[in-house]
Amino acid sequence: MKNTRRLKRMTRNRVKVPNISLTSLMDVFIVMVIYLLMNQALGVDTPPPKAIKLPDSVVDAIPRQTVMMMVSNTDVVIHGKPVVTIAEILASEEDNITAVTERMEQIKQSTLGINDEAVANSTEVTIMADRSVPFKVLRKLMSSSASAGYSKISLAVNKKEK
Repeated sequence: MKNTRRLKRMTRNRVKVPNISLTSLMDVFIVMVIYLLMNQALGVDTPPPKAIKLPDSVVDAIPRQTVMMMVSNTDVVIHGKPVVTIAEILASEEDNITAVTERMEQIKQSTLGINDEAVANSTEVTIMADRSVPFKVLRKLMSSSASAGYSKISLAVNKKEK
């Protein structure tokens, strides 16, 4: 091929692309992936439903994945299934609510995946109750949970700054 002046000029003025070392870039991405995975596994952030207004508290511990009991002004929902109404709990003379105990034992026996198995094998329950629910109702729910084998009971609250 003939070297013309035009070809020489084009080779002289051609912009050269610098070589980029991807090793350090890959190291940064690996560190970011590890950071995101570790932060994902640290805590469980379960937002309360709109019907439940949690009380405020200064909290130091992060929530763990447990059986969730949501108590609104009207009813009690355990792990996504409505179980009993607040009126039935207040009308009951017993400390142990049989519907709650049966649902908690049913959760222990039914496991579908790794996350459900971890929840079913734990002895923890988190009660997410509206701030207007009477303590008498909460006491009966805690007693029913304890009789079903859930000895570690946590109450969900909104985190408030110190």
